[in-house]
Amino acid sequence: MNILSSLIFIDHQIATGVINLRSDFMDHFFFLITRLGSWPIITGLFFVTACLFWIYKKKQLILPFLIVIAGAGIMTIIIKALVDRSRPGANLALYIEKLSSFPSAHAALILAFIGFLAYCFWRFDFLLKTKIILSVVFGPLILLVGFSRIYLGVHFTSDIIAGYLTGLMWVLIGMYISRRRFS
Repeated sequence: MNILSSLIFIDHQIATGVINLRSDFMDHFFFLITRLGSWPIITGLFFVTACLFWIYKKKQLILPFLIVIAGAGIMTIIIKALVDRSRPGANLALYIEKLSSFPSAHAALILAFIGFLAYCFWRFDFLLKTKIILSVVFGPLILLVGFSRIYLGVHFTSDIIAGYLTGLMWVLIGMYISRRRFS
């Protein structure tokens, strides 16, 4: 069995295993959680954050932050078009998505958004206690959004991992731009 076949096998095993966790409460919970990684929510949160950066005189972070969010989103769209991986079947999905499966844009966007925000909090004048609280809250949120996509049956695990890696790459790019441009 080659690596791709093994990966597909593992993806399907996890996806079918997660079905056993489903309940009405969990369905509603993960429908809410998954929205946090959607384009409309991330875009809205970006604009609110950009306004806060402006108000708190951190406007130099707005352009790198925009590059991170836009870069992660655009890159996932391009990769989806190139790879064109089918989503899990209707027997696994609680609802139908239209675009290709690989990589997960929700995973990329939530990691890009929270990852760059975490970088900003750790880099600038925030109390250590605030930094730790935000990390404890936001870290699991990234994982929950990724898991929600598997739970809802619209992505495979490898889609989520690829989405996280895409988001992480753009966070690193944003950090580089921020440090080069504003240090």
